[in-house]
Amino acid sequence: MNGSRTLRLSLIYLLAIGAAFAVTMLMVAALGFSPWRALRTLVTTSFRTSFGFQETLKKMIPLIFTTYAFTIPFMIKFFNIGAWGQMLFGGTVTAVVGLLIGGAGVPRVFLIPLLLLVGAGAGGSLALLAGVLKTRFDINPIISTIMSNYIAFQFLNFVATSGPFRDPAEGHPMTVRLNPAATLGSIGIVPVSILPALLAVVLVYVLIRHTRLGYEITSIGQNEWASRVFGINFNRTLLITFLLGGAFAGVGGSLEVIATQRRLIEGFATTSGAQFGMFGIVNALIVNANPVAVPISAFLMAVLLVGADALQRTMQVPVEAVFLAQALVVLFVVVTRERFLLR
Repeated sequence: MNGSRTLRLSLIYLLAIGAAFAVTMLMVAALGFSPWRALRTLVTTSFRTSFGFQETLKKMIPLIFTTYAFTIPFMIKFFNIGAWGQMLFGGTVTAVVGLLIGGAGVPRVFLIPLLLLVGAGAGGSLALLAGVLKTRFDINPIISTIMSNYIAFQFLNFVATSGPFRDPAEGHPMTVRLNPAATLGSIGIVPVSILPALLAVVLVYVLIRHTRLGYEITSIGQNEWASRVFGINFNRTLLITFLLGGAFAGVGGSLEVIATQRRLIEGFATTSGAQFGMFGIVNALIVNANPVAVPISAFLMAVLLVGADALQRTMQVPVEAVFLAQALVVLFVVVTRERFLLR
């Protein structure tokens, strides 16, 4: 039965992706571009050069974290729309701490984990606020997490444009560079920041599949009323899921600051002109909040994003064409999954 279900699910994804790309290529052809050249560029850019593959990994890492930021609360049927803001807040607080103590002689082996914990705490606290507002005042987390995005954005701009942290030589809001002790590099073409991302995948898998908390999260997602009857503390679980989701987004922001940008800069939580938080939501919907499938989908989405940049650069194809393909994948996957797998 499980093998049959897996086969049907695989076919659903292949058909949905194929249909989405077919529609997108028709639109590309209608705009006057070669659909075959566009498809080849979109799919192969990540693998033709070492730079392309490295850029794919750099985009995949924050995608993993923002997908988990949405996925974990979504498992109990709540929406965390604030992954972008939690990522911004985590990265901003990480930059402030890194600039304050980065040159104090703290060994990197202690400093980097400290900065990641700071980012996790910042992002988690911002998401936890939405959980508290829900449990205490019954405020919809969709509203509170969306509004928190703007709080984090303005806080980033304040830090990057005022005080001792801003870079006076730059016109764009950004801070001075972090001390090298507070940054991460690469091993060949592989960013070191992929190690925390892989650790996050393992932690989420163990949490969901092998802990009591994971059982409670799964149980509430399947049947909230029955879970309450059998003694699961719904409010506590809700708070924990938002805390964990925000913490993952915050770590994603920390890694972007210390490993990719090596400073705080406005726009660090966006790629190809769109927010990592929104891509995380799309990714979570594609995998139906399955935490095990998140890194695979994140990698494939990163391939599309790198290809989208190449399309825009080499063929002047609007990047929105790729966003359309991603939206169609979500639409086709959700519709076919509900129609043919879950009936």
